Amino acid sequence: MSLIVTVYVPSGIVMAADSRMLVRRSEERTEGEKTVRIEHNIVVSDNANSVVPLRSVPFGVSLYDQSLIAGQPVESHIQRFEADDIDPEDDIDATADKLMAFLQGRQANVSVGMHVAGYRKQGRTSIPVVLVGHTVKETTLRRVNLSEGGEVRYGIVRAGDVSVANRLIDPKSLPLFAAMPIQDAVDYAVHIIRTTIDTLRFEPRPPTVGGPIDVLAITPEGTRWVQRKELHGAGG
Repeated sequence: MSLIVTVYVPSGIVMAADSRMLVRRSEERTEGEKTVRIEHNIVVSDNANSVVPLRSVPFGVSLYDQSLIAGQPVESHIQRFEADDIDPEDDIDATADKLMAFLQGRQANVSVGMHVAGYRKQGRTSIPVVLVGHTVKETTLRRVNLSEGGEVRYGIVRAGDVSVANRLIDPKSLPLFAAMPIQDAVDYAVHIIRTTIDTLRFEPRPPTVGGPIDVLAITPEGTRWVQRKELHGAGG
């Protein structure tokens, strides 16, 4: 399931996610005269990459829900998508639409949610764009950082296992996102995910969020990792 958090403030966009990969396994048991289907969430890795920067275009993608498509991590499909489908002139809207269609075509009933974030050039101005969607639940991508009056707004959006995050984010006591420096946006995104991981340790349910927290920052200049798990040998 995982948890992805995107915080958008005047100086940039922060995309963060945990690294847990789960798969759902089902089994049937006979109880008396009834056959009962039981589903289990099994942790298969704490090294999944749920935040993926697109190098050919300056956008970031965060992913949640189904971890594997056709037996391969979703990240590998995103890399294939970038190599085969993106044109250098694609803006963020075209890229996001192509990504949605690509994922929906990978496998029947694929269930993947996404945040797509970056900047759109408008003359000399760079306009921040944050889009959310899901291949099954919300198949039309929706822009969340635009008011009904057409003005850019600042805030936070989260998806995946948001049960703990929703307790932390009180709509009546939100931070002042319009006045928030990008470093504070990084700290806030990490806080939401780290607190979720720590809380799930004590709750009697599957630990759907865990592992290292990856953080990508996006500004009009491009994308860069703020923190990212590194490859290392068995010795550390």
